[in-house]
Amino acid sequence: MKKILVSSMVALSAFAFSGMHGNMPTTKIHNMAPMKGLTDNTVVAEVYGKKVTVKEVNDYMQGMTKDFRIKLQDLPAQHVNEFVKKYVDTLTFYPKAKSITKTPQYRELMKKIAVDLWITQQFKKVKVTDKEAKEFYEKNKNIYFKTAPELKARHIVVKDEKTAKKIISILEKTPKSQIEKEFAKLAKQYSIGPSKIDGGELGYFKPNTMVKEFSDAAMKLHKGEFTKTPVKTRFGYHVILLEDKKSDVYTPFAKVKQSIIAYLKEAKLNKELDNISKEAKVKYFINK
Repeated sequence: MKKILVSSMVALSAFAFSGMHGNMPTTKIHNMAPMKGLTDNTVVAEVYGKKVTVKEVNDYMQGMTKDFRIKLQDLPAQHVNEFVKKYVDTLTFYPKAKSITKTPQYRELMKKIAVDLWITQQFKKVKVTDKEAKEFYEKNKNIYFKTAPELKARHIVVKDEKTAKKIISILEKTPKSQIEKEFAKLAKQYSIGPSKIDGGELGYFKPNTMVKEFSDAAMKLHKGEFTKTPVKTRFGYHVILLEDKKSDVYTPFAKVKQSIIAYLKEAKLNKELDNISKEAKVKYFINK
């Protein structure tokens, strides 16, 4: 399946911890219980005599991650302590660093940070309905969501080509209505593979999960056909019976719905941003 890639920083930052880097905690948290008893007004530290609340740390975290859903109340103790410590460090050293805010470099950097946060907020405001997502899915099914064919087959694997040819000869003399039954019988009698106990049954599989020689031969068969010449692989000589072939297999809509919504939201936002750029009448006086 071709994946839809949401390339925008905004879209990526909209999903919890995926955008956290550097010194931020990167341990997965979805299996760890949140710290209990925290509210927005809970005091978690004190710096220069000023109390620090959960709400202040939440604002700090949301600014750092550009994820406005993240809260200390949802994090386990390990990460609560890490974020509180980082915010306390910021408050501790800010009085010393405050003079930097008067520099032109700081002012220009703040414009970039403001734009990043604004774009993140705009992304959140963009609405995409389930109907729009479903329509996109149906329209692009064969482009983005079609997966490899699935085959259902039986096989008999033996050590030598002579035995494989003997099995094929027996099958060629078998009435078409009895092929599957006879194949299962021969698999139990001759096959050296583990599937022999199930009459050579492999169930459904994707071609790329088998060795190339095997999958290439199986893909050429029509439903109900078996290979008329032995198929040689590193495991031996195979006789393959194709029981079913699913050519049009798609990733379920439910599995890709959120990715589609994120993709469509980004497309809508990019259109709005393009309009703003046109209104700004941007001109460049350098070679592009």
